[in-house]
Amino acid sequence: MNSVKYFFVFAALLFSAQTLADWKAEGSGKVIYPSGRTEPLTFGFEYKKVYDTIIFTAGKSQMRTSDMPPNYILNLFVNKQGQVYVAEFANGFFKGFELNIGDHKVSINHRQEFDEDEPLSHLRVQIDDRSYLLETTHPTIRFEFDEEKGIVDINGSGLLKDLSAKGR
Repeated sequence: MNSVKYFFVFAALLFSAQTLADWKAEGSGKVIYPSGRTEPLTFGFEYKKVYDTIIFTAGKSQMRTSDMPPNYILNLFVNKQGQVYVAEFANGFFKGFELNIGDHKVSINHRQEFDEDEPLSHLRVQIDDRSYLLETTHPTIRFEFDEEKGIVDINGSGLLKDLSAKGR
């Protein structure tokens, strides 16, 4: 009888250990549309080992893989009206967004009025305590991962350090 009890305890521990997430970075915030209307934004990451498979989740998408991806790249697009598109966040262009994810904060906001001659000059990308200006109409934001710690860094391409921001 004791061996049956030990078997069930062992099986329960084995099963529960196999299904726990190694790490999870929940994200929430808002998408801001040109009209001023906002919608909630839910976007996060999860890295979970289930038996001999790894399930990696980014937002609403999941993929099974044999190894954890080293990073995830958000592709951003800016149109001639200075509006932003991120496929993972909305079905169309918007004015900006704010996202708190894990211990990090990422946002795109307006730093000045839109100028159609320079459609990128009014946008500012903020990643944690760093501030950037856009250099291209298709910048990226890259989340770098560590198997144990989760998100270890966020950086991007097509971004220039914002020298006008104090202390950044």
